[in-house]
Amino acid sequence: MLKSAIVCSVLAGAMMLGYFSAAAEQPSNAQQRAAEHPVDAVQGIVGAFQKHPVVVIGEWKHGIRQMGDFYVQLVNDPSFQQAVHLIVIEFASQNNQALLDRYIGGEDIPIEQVRHIWRDTTKVAAWEFPIYSEWLAAIREVNRKLPIERRFRVLAGDTAVDWSKIKNRADWDRLGDNNISFANVIENEVLAKHRKALVVLGGGHVTKLGRNGSPNTSTMVESRYPGSLYVVMHHLVPDDPDEQQLELPGRPQAPALYDLAGTSLGLKPDANGVAPVRYVDAWLYVGPANSMKQEFPPPGSLERSYMQEVDRRSMTEWGELRARKFLGAAAEQ
Repeated sequence: MLKSAIVCSVLAGAMMLGYFSAAAEQPSNAQQRAAEHPVDAVQGIVGAFQKHPVVVIGEWKHGIRQMGDFYVQLVNDPSFQQAVHLIVIEFASQNNQALLDRYIGGEDIPIEQVRHIWRDTTKVAAWEFPIYSEWLAAIREVNRKLPIERRFRVLAGDTAVDWSKIKNRADWDRLGDNNISFANVIENEVLAKHRKALVVLGGGHVTKLGRNGSPNTSTMVESRYPGSLYVVMHHLVPDDPDEQQLELPGRPQAPALYDLAGTSLGLKPDANGVAPVRYVDAWLYVGPANSMKQEFPPPGSLERSYMQEVDRRSMTEWGELRARKFLGAAAEQ
């Protein structure tokens, strides 16, 4: 499971960096109380932009319905619209930036073309979850109502890819680590231009201690722009064996944000001995674990021609029809 791998890498990184000591700072009574009283998640994220130019939301698992609903709520909030105008996404590759701009800008584009935004990425069929297309549609609709100077721009974060030229695994391997692409977009399009952005990526890309001992997006950006990122992580996922380790106090009303700095919640080591504040700045609560739903497209909704291309890409990258298995009933014709 992704999360278990991340926790192991976090533990290794923390031990290497010497984060554990007998003299670890203990939270004050006020900080302990703060940990038990989360804030509204939208307002918490808006507030984070007062201290950090980039707020990153990490997803432990992609396609969670409650996360998608939160993204839509976020872009519809007037205070968020005032705070930030750039959004960096994982589910679009840089070669489709022009198409993304046209769509988000309100241009009438056939859906067959729009789908290339989330379909032609380095990750085969990874973004067919409806929440991502719905979020782009919501941003587009919000932009219709905003003055030009206040409209959102969505930046494609993923590595540019031309699948017509990817013929074998070696071709795919040459695409490299997409953490480099994400980091470059954040640095060149946001930080170097003194702008602010919301970034949404998978959890492994954003943990503050890297991924499996290797640099990730957060560590790359922070090495050049220290303190620029505020990392928010979805606090748990369905069927997570570590769920009790992340049980949050205060019976929050979703969506809620738990800032971890200096709190008992942030300093309390998990089952692997890792203090959460070492790899994340805040937990994002969007509901109880047993209510989380990874929502796939309706059965049989994916076109036959597209699934033929998905099968080709799957065989190219993995040597098996892994994406078809992943999509399940949505891929059945």
